[in-house]
Amino acid sequence: MPKYVVINPKATINGTNVSPSVASATLELTAADVEVTSFGSNGYTELISGLKSGTVSLDFHSGYSAGEINTVLNPLIGTLATVVINPNGTATSSTNPAWTATVHVNSVSPVAGAVGDLATFSVSYPTSGSVSFATA
Repeated sequence: MPKYVVINPKATINGTNVSPSVASATLELTAADVEVTSFGSNGYTELISGLKSGTVSLDFHSGYSAGEINTVLNPLIGTLATVVINPNGTATSSTNPAWTATVHVNSVSPVAGAVGDLATFSVSYPTSGSVSFATA
């Protein structure tokens, strides 16, 4: 079974490469459970999939200079943004797919951290609409 070690992933927000600021990225996709249990279910619950949703969670190393993460995210608060994540910084392919999601930028933590610590912050943005998966 093939294995994968995260070494050189790429993340963009509205076309800006934010990879140098990203410490961790997670895309979670879910489908709601809709119960369809009937008299013929023999005492078992039956389910089908309902509405799908997703969340993009990102952990950042904070920075304030031009082009760094705070200058990218702060203007986006309260808007929709396009996030693209792929496992390797190279071109999208069957072995390096890309996921594209429109997310609601509903929070930013421009100041976070304790004295002497690396300034970091985490966000979790809900997706809006479908999430695409590309292999080319």
